[in-house]
Amino acid sequence: MAPESRIDDSWFAELSSAALLTSLPPARRSQWAQQLGELAGSGQQRLLLVFDSSLEHAALLLMLLEQGLSPLLVASDAKPQELRRYAAQGAITHSVQLEQGELRVTVLEPGAAAPEGQAAQPQRRGIYLLTSGTTGEPSLVFRDLQSWRDEGLRYCRLLQLSREDRVLFIAPVYHAYALGWLWGALLAGAQVEICKPTELGAALQALRLRASHCVVTPLLATLMAQRVGQGERPAQLKVVMSGAGPVDASIDGQFRQAFGLGLSRNYGSTQSGALFAGVAPLPALSIGQPMPGIEVLEPGAPGQPFALKVRLEDGRIYDTGDIAEQSPAGYSIVGRESTAIRRGERWISPFEIESVLASHPDVVDCSVRAVKSAQSGNDHIFAFVVWSAERPWNPGLLREHCQENLAAAKVPDRFERTALIARSSNGKPLLSRRYRPAASRVLLDAAHAYKRSQLLLALWECGALQLSAQGLSVDQIAQRTGLHAQTLAVAFDTAQANGLVQEAAGPQVQPQELEALAPVLDLEAFNNRHWNRLDELLAVLHDGLDRRAFEQSPKQPQLQRRYQRAVSGADKQLAAQLTWRKALQHTAGALRLLDICATGAVYTQALLGRRRLDCNASRIVQLGGLNPPAADIPVDSRETLAELDECLFDVIVLDNTLHQPCVAQALPALLERLGAGGRLIIDEIFFCDTASAAVGVDWLTHGGCQYPRQAEVVAALARLGFVGEEVWRRESTIYQCTMLFSRS
Repeated sequence: MAPESRIDDSWFAELSSAALLTSLPPARRSQWAQQLGELAGSGQQRLLLVFDSSLEHAALLLMLLEQGLSPLLVASDAKPQELRRYAAQGAITHSVQLEQGELRVTVLEPGAAAPEGQAAQPQRRGIYLLTSGTTGEPSLVFRDLQSWRDEGLRYCRLLQLSREDRVLFIAPVYHAYALGWLWGALLAGAQVEICKPTELGAALQALRLRASHCVVTPLLATLMAQRVGQGERPAQLKVVMSGAGPVDASIDGQFRQAFGLGLSRNYGSTQSGALFAGVAPLPALSIGQPMPGIEVLEPGAPGQPFALKVRLEDGRIYDTGDIAEQSPAGYSIVGRESTAIRRGERWISPFEIESVLASHPDVVDCSVRAVKSAQSGNDHIFAFVVWSAERPWNPGLLREHCQENLAAAKVPDRFERTALIARSSNGKPLLSRRYRPAASRVLLDAAHAYKRSQLLLALWECGALQLSAQGLSVDQIAQRTGLHAQTLAVAFDTAQANGLVQEAAGPQVQPQELEALAPVLDLEAFNNRHWNRLDELLAVLHDGLDRRAFEQSPKQPQLQRRYQRAVSGADKQLAAQLTWRKALQHTAGALRLLDICATGAVYTQALLGRRRLDCNASRIVQLGGLNPPAADIPVDSRETLAELDECLFDVIVLDNTLHQPCVAQALPALLERLGAGGRLIIDEIFFCDTASAAVGVDWLTHGGCQYPRQAEVVAALARLGFVGEEVWRRESTIYQCTMLFSRS
C-alpha cells in the first residue's frame, strides 16, 4: 500500500474532461453525480460496483472516484451470493450497478458488513480488486490512485501513447491487467473503445477499422485468430498486447498469420500492476523487459533462474513470488516459487513443457504441474493432456515427443489423459486442491449408508417392497414370493428402524408413488451389482477412466434398458415440450436441429411432433453407448461429431452428453455452427453441485469422462457469449436440469 507521503491526487482532476466522461449524456452524468454525491455525503467510502466491459461502466468508475468513493469491482456475471460474500469481506454495505443506463444503489442485507474491530478504512481514493482465486477464495487488493497513475504512465512512456491513438479493449476491463491499460489510455488522452469478450465479431471489425492498440488475453487472441484464419495487418494497427497468461509459439504464430503482426507481451500482478512488457516480435514465452520506472533487483546471470523482485517508482520493493530467467531477448517466467518445478539446483518452467506438449498434433489442451517431493529439489512432473477424441490414447508418443524437444530433466514423469483442463475465469489452470475428511459423524453416516441402500435394493429386487405398497402383510408377501417369512419380517423391521418403511395399521394401498421411483430403483439395483461395486471403483481409482471395465466390455442391453427408463420417461418428455415452447416463442418456420443425445433423440421427436423440424437440414449424433435401438426418425443420424458436415443449425441440443469428452472439447467449435439467433439447449443429469451429487459415482465407473458443475458450465458459456435460463428441473426421482442458452 502506498505511503501517506505520496497522497497527491490533484492530477486526477484533469481526467474529468476526458472523452470517456464527456461522451455521457449531460442529464445522465448529472443524475449519477447527484446519486453518488449523496452516497459520499452519507459517510460511505467503500462500495461494491457491479462492473461490465463497457464505456458506460468505465465512465461510472471515474465518477465514483471523483466523489471520493473507493469501489470494489465485481464482474457483472457474479451471483447474488457471491456479491454478498465479497461485500462482507470488504466491510461494504452498499452496492451500485447500472440497469439500462439507470444507476441503482442497493443497501445490502444486515450482517454483510465486517464486525466491529475491522481495520479503519483508508482515507485514500482507490480501487479494490479481487485476486484470481486460482487456489481458493479470491482475496481483496486495494490500490490507490497514485498506484494506477504509475502503471498508466509506464504504458504511456513505453508505447508513446498520444491523443491520436485509439485503444481497443477486448480483455475484460474489470481485470487488473486491462484496467492498468485503461489508465494509460486516459492519461495519454487517447480514444477508448471497449468490446465485450463475448462480442468477437464486433471486436474484429473494430480491430480492422479503427484500433491503433488492442488489449487481449491469450485465450481471446487464440479465438480471434481461429475465427480469421489468415489475413493482413490493418494499416493503422501498431500493437496488440496480451496479458494474464503466457504466449507460446503456437498462439503467436496463429495470431501473426491472422493479423500480420505478432503478440506483444505483458507481465504483472493485481497488487503491483504491469511490470514487464515487450513489443512484438518476441520469442515464445518472453515477457519483454522491465517497463519504464521498474528496476529488477539482483537479476541472475543469463540463463540462471532467480526469485523475481522489483523496485517500484516510489522506492517500494515488491516480491512477485515468481521465478524468472533472463536472456539477451528479455525475461521469461519459469513459474511461481510455490509451483515452479525444482530439479536439483535447477528451476524448470512448466510453461515451456506445456508449449512443447501443445505442439503435438493430437494434443487439444494441456497443463503441467510440479508435485512437491519430501526431498527438496526432487520434484515430480505431472502432465495432464486433453487428447484428440479421434485418436487412441498413447502416452508413449507424448514421451517420445518431449524427449525429442526437451532436456531429459524436463520430460514429465507421468502423462495423464483428461477430458478437460479446469481453469479459472482468466484462463489459468487451477492448481491441485487439498481435501480433508469431513466430521466423523458424516463419515460414519456414509460408511453405514451402504447397508441401508443394500437392504432397500434387496427388498425391491425380490419384489417385497412393491407388494408392501399394495397393502399386503409380511406373511402374504412371503406366500406370493416364496421368501422366508420370518427372515422377511426381520428385514422389514430393520428397514423400519432405518426409516425405509413405516408400519401400516391396515391394508392401505399406495403403489403410485413407488411406481414413479421404479425406473430409478431398477437402475440403482443393477449398478449396485455391476458397475458401482467396490472393486470396480477401486480399479478405476488405480487405472484411470480410460481403462475401466465399462469401456472394455461389450454393450450392456440390460443397463441400456434400465438407463433409458430412468432418464427418458414422462418427465423427460415434459422437459422437451416445455423447452420447445420456450425456444419457439419468437421463431417461425422449420428449424435446423443438431441433436447430440444419449436418450434416443427425445428432443428431435418432440420437435417433429410440433411439425417444426427441417428434416433435411437436421442431424442426430448418438453418443455414450446407452441410446435405445434406432428409432424411425426421418433425420440423418451420425455416430461421431467428426462425421458432421459443415452446415449451420438453428438449435443445438446436448441431451445428457455434456459429460462426454468429445462434446466438452468441441463445445466452442459447436457453438460456431449456430446461425444468427441460434440457441443451445442443455439437458443434463451429471452435475456435481446439485441435489444429486452422488451421481458422480456413476461418472467414475461408467457414466462419462467429465463431471461438470452446473455453475461452471454457465460461467464457461458466458465467456463464449451465451446467456442461459433454467427451463425445467426434476429432483423427485433423478436430478435433471434443462437450460436454454442464447447469444448475449
